[in-house]
Amino acid sequence: MKKKRKLKKKVVVLIVLIIVLIMMLTGLFVYNRLHRQTSADIGAKVVEKIPEYGYVLESNKTKLYKSLFKKLADVLKEEKVDEEEYAKLISQMAVIDFYNLDNKTSKNDIGGTQFIRKQNVDNFILQASETVYKYIEQNLDGKRTQELPIVTAVEATNIKQNKYSYKNVKDDKAYTVTIKLEYKKDLGYPKEVTVKLIHTDKKLEIYYMK
Repeated sequence: MKKKRKLKKKVVVLIVLIIVLIMMLTGLFVYNRLHRQTSADIGAKVVEKIPEYGYVLESNKTKLYKSLFKKLADVLKEEKVDEEEYAKLISQMAVIDFYNLDNKTSKNDIGGTQFIRKQNVDNFILQASETVYKYIEQNLDGKRTQELPIVTAVEATNIKQNKYSYKNVKDDKAYTVTIKLEYKKDLGYPKEVTVKLIHTDKKLEIYYMK
């Protein structure tokens, strides 16, 4: 009888532990979902696309970013794409979207990710959320008062081609672009950023931005 009682107690304890674990995992999932809402979740709409390359323009982007997106669409629709101009434009757009924090909804609403190499995106987001984006307050209700940087101008001051080789990936016509930034107010954010890009089929993708 004592053995049976002990066994029952163990079973009950095990069931309780399983229930608690399930509740904790469910709570964690809900928390992450709520705290990882991006601008797309709260009303930003796709207003333009470049389907051949997978690029999209969302309604909450800045006027500067939108103007460059239109230039990018014009460049990419040409029969022979001006790759140097292509590299300049997406470098500028990635830098604008990454460092213009004023329109971001939280530390997880990372800008510029659509231009990042697919294999590097997860690490890029993780690093950004723990560095540049770490102290961004949530703005899901639009009432945030925190002062954040607004990018007012960008310029590609230098561009060069170089060879890229890492593991089984090689690109003899990779690009390195230097981008100069100007802000509405100097809050101590970078004024010059180096962007490095490689080819993935016909697309250029960023693998380094700092």
